[in-house]
Amino acid sequence: MPVIRVTYPAKALTDKQKEALAPLLIDAVMLQEVDPITENAKNATLVVFNEIPQKDCYMSKEPCWFVEAMVAAGFLNQKRRDAAQAAVNKAFVEVLGDDGSSIVLEGVRVSPKYLSRLWVLLIEIPEGSWVWAGRQTSALEIGHIIGSDKDPDRWSELKVNAAKLQASRPS
Repeated sequence: MPVIRVTYPAKALTDKQKEALAPLLIDAVMLQEVDPITENAKNATLVVFNEIPQKDCYMSKEPCWFVEAMVAAGFLNQKRRDAAQAAVNKAFVEVLGDDGSSIVLEGVRVSPKYLSRLWVLLIEIPEGSWVWAGRQTSALEIGHIIGSDKDPDRWSELKVNAAKLQASRPS
């Protein structure tokens, strides 16, 4: 049940684009928590579009987007982080389109070029710090609510990751 916040300067997204982008972002991040994505998972995911005045965003004259996806720690490993980040990029391209432009950054071709102005942060919330429905909720409880426990391999991965994180936490 991630919380996804998209911050961008005024007019960088239309209402229609936000409506199209929200479910794609939910799927992009949620798929790394539970596959297939359940209705409970979709209904427990919050997407917030945070439009700020252009004067408060210092990048360039071009639009930019800052996507923060907060996820309970334990759900992600590097393979899942990579997949979520790629899926967020794909969601933006699906909604904003591919204008055929590209740019090379550090020897890597980025296309369309506007993806060079898209930042995606996956923020993993430590065990004991996620509160939902008025109470602290563990990664395993979230996994049960959204249906991750229905896939034995995924459930085992989550349990192992959560236990490692719990053991390494100082308090």
